[in-house]
Amino acid sequence: MNQFIFFGSSEFSKIVLDKLLQAKMKPVLVVTNQPKPRGRKQILSPTPVNVLALEHKIPVLLPEILDEEFINQIKEINPEFIILTAYGKIIPSELLAIPLKGFINLHPSLLPKWRGATPIQSVILNGDMETGVTLILMDEQVDHGPIIAQSEFKIDNLRFNSEELSEKLAVIGAELIIQTIPQYLKGKIIPMAQDHSQATFCKKILPADERINWQQDNIQIDRQVRALNPEPGAYTKAMHPQKYELILKIVKGYLENDESLEKLPIGKVFDYQNKMAVKCKKGFYVIELIKPSGKQTMSSDAFLRGNNWILNQILK
Repeated sequence: MNQFIFFGSSEFSKIVLDKLLQAKMKPVLVVTNQPKPRGRKQILSPTPVNVLALEHKIPVLLPEILDEEFINQIKEINPEFIILTAYGKIIPSELLAIPLKGFINLHPSLLPKWRGATPIQSVILNGDMETGVTLILMDEQVDHGPIIAQSEFKIDNLRFNSEELSEKLAVIGAELIIQTIPQYLKGKIIPMAQDHSQATFCKKILPADERINWQQDNIQIDRQVRALNPEPGAYTKAMHPQKYELILKIVKGYLENDESLEKLPIGKVFDYQNKMAVKCKKGFYVIELIKPSGKQTMSSDAFLRGNNWILNQILK
């Protein structure tokens, strides 16, 4: 395999790199983000890609900024191409110009649909039944470059959360790279311009998007919970008998409909088959896993056993 560099940081990009290594596509260098504090104890932890690269004895660079010094390091290596996926930094034009065969970006959507940083969450929030992955030649605009290849994925599991869908797309994306890049390098694939008139753009996930509004239909709430899990998570607040608001992260659940329950007040908490359920504008949402602030994730029936005060409360 021709000499290349891999840029990536997330769990998604780690899965991709792992599959490439299994296929004997080993980069000469990995570029990833610097360690960040993680978990409840905020321990400084390297990215998943960094960990994998070190396991395979691949040199790693951790630039805080992609400055002239870093660009010169890449120039010295003179890679034929660079693969980038879920890296987390804007690539300057001087860096894009270095590899002869270009910067090749693996993006987890069927471009030009869902350009931007949250395509997997956007697919779930929008209720799309089809998504996929796209290989593009990067240019200076976000997810704008010509398409090398795509692979479609039918969403047959309507309970996927963003992590589960991400894992599926990472595997599909790695397979697309393995199958496509050798053909592209031989000149057998000519990148085709995207139809920019069909472009749609991802919405940045803001803190306000994490709070559940029970005045929505249960299908919208189900999509919100799945799209935002495991991170940053969707939550609601309940008023504890000791007069403080308890934040409850909804980890997993499912929607239900029952005409006999449609007259319940919106936001009312009730027991449904020993699980915590909440009435929505239409239908209701059954909570399977819940994480009260400061505690571990637990089943909602376990939560109810110790917190039956929440039953009949109206959540805002």
